[in-house]
Amino acid sequence: MKLKALIFVLVPLLFVSCDSLFDKGDVEKTFSGPAQLEFKPLQQEVNQSSGSFDVAIQLIGEQRGSDLPVSFTVDGSSTAVEGTHYTLNSSSATIASGASAATVTIDLIDGNLAAGEEATLILNLDDSGDVTAAPNLDQSTTFIIGS
Repeated sequence: MKLKALIFVLVPLLFVSCDSLFDKGDVEKTFSGPAQLEFKPLQQEVNQSSGSFDVAIQLIGEQRGSDLPVSFTVDGSSTAVEGTHYTLNSSSATIASGASAATVTIDLIDGNLAAGEEATLILNLDDSGDVTAAPNLDQSTTFIIGS
């Protein structure tokens, strides 16, 4: 008898308390801070013979109603040398109106690293107008490995 009474009390409480689990705000998260830019991935390893690799520049926040030009630089501590290990066709990209990301493709030059040797390419993301580069997400490091 006590068990039936306990079940009679607990079952309705279970359904009442589950309401918050299915609250719309729990499944539709939105970013409410100022718009920022980030690199994706922040770190990767590529083989020099793979031809090329991509790094994405993503917009954190609402998509824009107009194109957003973004630029980046090669960090001075990179050990990879342009023209020897890689070719960078541009130091900028554009996140198109209504989009969340732009892709930068970097071409690799094969044959200039011995098997197992490594060169590091570090890219630094710049602020773009009213959109800042997110701290700790504004640098992408790629380890180019010789084959």
